[in-house]
Amino acid sequence: MYYKVKSKDTLSKIAKSFSIPIELILAHNPTIKNVNQIYVNQQIYIPNIEDIPSHEFEFSTISSNDLVLKAKTAINKGIRYKLGSGGMNPNTVLPTTNKLCDCSGFVCWVLGISRKSDNPFYAKFGGWIYTDSMVIDINSQAGLFEKLNTPEVGCIVVYGAGGAIGHVGLVSKVENGQMTKVIHCSSGNDRNFNDSIQETNAAVFNRADTVFGKFTG
Repeated sequence: MYYKVKSKDTLSKIAKSFSIPIELILAHNPTIKNVNQIYVNQQIYIPNIEDIPSHEFEFSTISSNDLVLKAKTAINKGIRYKLGSGGMNPNTVLPTTNKLCDCSGFVCWVLGISRKSDNPFYAKFGGWIYTDSMVIDINSQAGLFEKLNTPEVGCIVVYGAGGAIGHVGLVSKVENGQMTKVIHCSSGNDRNFNDSIQETNAAVFNRADTVFGKFTG
C-alpha cells in the first residue's frame, strides 16, 4: 500500500504507526535519500509485512537480522571503494552521499553510528572508529563492542592493519559455528564487481588475527 505523508509526519513516526522497522521502508523506497527529508503529500510505499518471511526479518529495534537486511540494501548500488570515505551520517539511506565508501564507513552506517564517535573509549584514536580501534575495543571490551568467541549473524568480523590495511565486515550467515557469508565493502569487490559492497564467502577474513565483536552501543 501507499501512504501519503501528512504535516508533522516523520519517517520514524510512520514506521512506528505501521509497526515495521524504518530500514524496511527505506529498502522499498529508494527515492528517499535522507530519513529526515520527507514532504507533505509524498507517496511512500509501505510493504506488506505478511509477504516478508519471518526468518528473513525480525521486527525488533536492532536485531541481528535487521542489521543484515540494512547491509543488503547497500549492495549493488554503484558505491566505489575509497579509503576513509563514507559512514559519517548514520541517517542516510546509503552509507555514503558521494558514492564512495570504505569498510569501516560501511559497517558504522549499518550499525547506525558515525565513524567519528564521541564515545570516551575512542578519544585516544581521535574519535575515529576504524579497523585498528575496533580490534582494540573488542579485545578490551571497553567501548562499543563485546568480544565473541564464535561468530553470530549480525556481528562484525575484523582484523587490524598489522603493517597493511585492516578490514571489517558484517557476518550474514553462520553454519555449524563457522561464518560462511560476510557483507563487506572492499577494493577487491570493487575490482571484481564494479561495486564495493557485496555479500561474499568469508575467505578474506580467514586469518589468525581475525576477531568477532557484537555491537552493544
